[in-house]
Amino acid sequence: MELIEDPTFLSLFTQVQVMDAVLMASLKSHPRPAELLEHIEQNIALVRSVSAQRAVEGPIGKLADQQMGPQAEGWLSYARNVLGPD
Repeated sequence: MELIEDPTFLSLFTQVQVMDAVLMASLKSHPRPAELLEHIEQNIALVRSVSAQRAVEGPIGKLADQQMGPQAEGWLSYARNVLGPD
């Protein structure tokens, strides 16, 4: 069975597509997109800071922090693409 035929994959893929549509609509309809982007950037910076502090506490924190970086950058990139100037 190919991945595209896997019911679990299809379910997750569908959920991600729906979440993307809802999130994009929510972001685009915000009355002050620059302010929203600033808040998103600040909140992600805070989460990354806490994650970095926990990384020094042990191997689980370090692993979580390693996963946080790419995830945070991905979401920031997404928000910037949606909220950036047209």
